[in-house]
Amino acid sequence: MSIKPGLTATVPSTVTSHAELHSALSIGDGWRASVLYRLLLIGPTPKGVQTDIPEVWPGDPAAGVALLDGHFTHGGETHVLANARELPDEATAGWRAWFHGHGWLKDLRAVSNSEAPYFAREWLSAWMDAHRRWSPIAWAPEVAAERLVNWCQHWPFLIREDKSGPFEMTLRKTAGRTARHIFRTLPPPEAGFKRLHTLKGQAFAAFALLGSERHKAQSLQRLEDAIAAQVLPDGGHVERNPERLVHVLCDLLELKALFSTVTGDVPGAVQNAIDRSAPMIRALRHPDGGLALFNGGQEQDPAWLDLVLAQTDSTAKPPQAAPHAGFQRLAAGAVHVLVDTGKPTPIGTDQHGGTLSFEMSSAKHRIVVNCGAHPSRHSPWRTALAATAAHSCLTVDDTSSATFALDGTLRTGPNVVRAERQDVDAGTLLETQHDGYQTAFALTHHRALYLAAHGTDLRGEDRLVGTGGNQFTIRFHLHPSVQASLLSDGHGVLLRLPNKEVWRFRTSNDGVRLEESVYLPQPGVLRRSEQIVVTGPLSGNGALVKWAFSREGA
Repeated sequence: MSIKPGLTATVPSTVTSHAELHSALSIGDGWRASVLYRLLLIGPTPKGVQTDIPEVWPGDPAAGVALLDGHFTHGGETHVLANARELPDEATAGWRAWFHGHGWLKDLRAVSNSEAPYFAREWLSAWMDAHRRWSPIAWAPEVAAERLVNWCQHWPFLIREDKSGPFEMTLRKTAGRTARHIFRTLPPPEAGFKRLHTLKGQAFAAFALLGSERHKAQSLQRLEDAIAAQVLPDGGHVERNPERLVHVLCDLLELKALFSTVTGDVPGAVQNAIDRSAPMIRALRHPDGGLALFNGGQEQDPAWLDLVLAQTDSTAKPPQAAPHAGFQRLAAGAVHVLVDTGKPTPIGTDQHGGTLSFEMSSAKHRIVVNCGAHPSRHSPWRTALAATAAHSCLTVDDTSSATFALDGTLRTGPNVVRAERQDVDAGTLLETQHDGYQTAFALTHHRALYLAAHGTDLRGEDRLVGTGGNQFTIRFHLHPSVQASLLSDGHGVLLRLPNKEVWRFRTSNDGVRLEESVYLPQPGVLRRSEQIVVTGPLSGNGALVKWAFSREGA
């Protein structure tokens, strides 16, 4: 089914097919499922953990109480389980990865009653018995690493009243087998965050488990190399996904807690990466506290983001220009504009074709947005939301400036993206361009943005230079809270915000339209919205369109 934002379409279910869960099988996975590979995982049994590893992120007592009744909730998706052996067919791959990663242990630990540790041991025992053999999600390296980290962090809770008993013996054996597995199955560099997340698991195995000490030097070197490759000089992440950067920072903070507890010293690579990434996350937040929606990322909970940033002790100001990460931030008065000025990267699988797209907010109200992302890589929404048309940007002949394979990896995209910024007393001028339409249409897209110093006037200019194409379309996706109405002259739109502010969009082009759009800010949330659409013909001489957002009464 083809879905294009702006057209009425049947909303596909977030439920993914069972076939999705096995789509990642490869020759390498077949080897890991073999008897010979299982034999390679036989080895010494760890004696436990070095010390009580501090819990960085508090659990949710309410979620823990729900777990006692079998309600497992993650990312807006809840399933009621009778046991740990059988998962519902309709469970998504993301939920399954969370379940097999045992992130729910922290919520059980937060429950004050005495039933929680018994429940944890019962479910964990059943899980270890049911999942001895390799399976594509439960034993994916990043999931196995997450599981081992959770075991190390909650070890005292898990073995309470069972120290040296049969449960602890089984847990120690399974932990040793898991550690040997993740030491053998490190994802390649192009896997991006999955590789770094697996290396976090290796570090916990080497520094926390009693019996894996011989891996300390290797795991630390691998970790430092991955941090250098993934955390960019300006603090961005190589995948260019704001939400992913938060996950990276969370892992870095857990590593900091591990090293400071076990060794009394935090590696410089870890601390430096924390110090760089925290300001970058601030730069990618809107005034409402949520993240901008770029490259597969979603808003996240502002309170959670505040908690993460508070753990960093960083007070550095957010950068206005991030040339390595490929983002620019324009801020004046109550208005903030975030712009994607980077190339889609072959690292990771959540890239979008949103080069030169932007988001705009006034005070705590978003005005112009991108459509967001869908958590499943195999849903029709994944393809639709990755397209340029799902971003506040320009398209030529309804073609994306970047294309992706079904698994989300990059196929084609801009080779050259430029951004030049001028900050003067009167305001900020940002001039950008990309060549993503050069191969197909012999066109280069130029976009200029000017935000006046008083923050009540954002002016833009979209220019196509070249000879190809038949039609251009410029889209400005509006946040669902914005009420939009066309002006009678056909050259603009009146926008009303929840705080009673009124903004006026005007353009030099004829034929402004309002069309339907969608907004996916969080997992499991899909909201109907509208988009401003400006179209025009291409006759071999390119195109030039000027537009502006101005606050009424300013």
